[in-house]
Amino acid sequence: MTINLLSVLVYNEGKEVQLEVELRQGQNYDRRMFRMPNSIFKSLGIAEGEITREDMTEIMDADERYKALKKAFEIVSYGRNSKKVLEDKLRKRGFGAEIARDIAEYMKNHGYIDEDDDAIREVDLCVRKMWGSRRILMHLHEKRYYTEAISAEKKNMESIDFVDVCVKLVREKYKTLPKDDSERQKIISALIRYGFSMTEIKAAAKIIEYYRLPGDF
Repeated sequence: MTINLLSVLVYNEGKEVQLEVELRQGQNYDRRMFRMPNSIFKSLGIAEGEITREDMTEIMDADERYKALKKAFEIVSYGRNSKKVLEDKLRKRGFGAEIARDIAEYMKNHGYIDEDDDAIREVDLCVRKMWGSRRILMHLHEKRYYTEAISAEKKNMESIDFVDVCVKLVREKYKTLPKDDSERQKIISALIRYGFSMTEIKAAAKIIEYYRLPGDF
């Protein structure tokens, strides 16, 4: 089988190239199109004409990485992503593990992913949803932010008045705490699922109502 690079089309003000490659076996042939940054193509040192299988492998790899990079920019344009989450999303979209890992690392190293800043914004969003600290930390772990970012946010959350957040949640969602024990216990269970500690719930209850809640209050 012979492989020929038929043409190199430069476009986007010289930043990108489109390659047309022909793979021929006797009378049978297949023509394929590939795209990549012009700087990457120049680094390959490949010219028009017959090329080797190794050249073809490098062209295919560069094309796949370029597709992954474009997809990564598309993904981050829709919202915050940790490096690990971006890597997972790229893999789910059909890119190989090595390429997904390399592209996610590139996005982080070049500032397109800032896990520290993203974690701060994520916590702020969770507080506006009226979540407690436990649920927020679980959420950050699920988002797979790196350990240092989560530790920093855990420290920063010490300045947040989660009792006040709990009070706002109760007043907005339930108006008050009912006096019926069984109904009140349902709300307390819901507040725990929202991530509030029993200490925070007790303090919030004292602000909302001056009556005893179930348990050792």
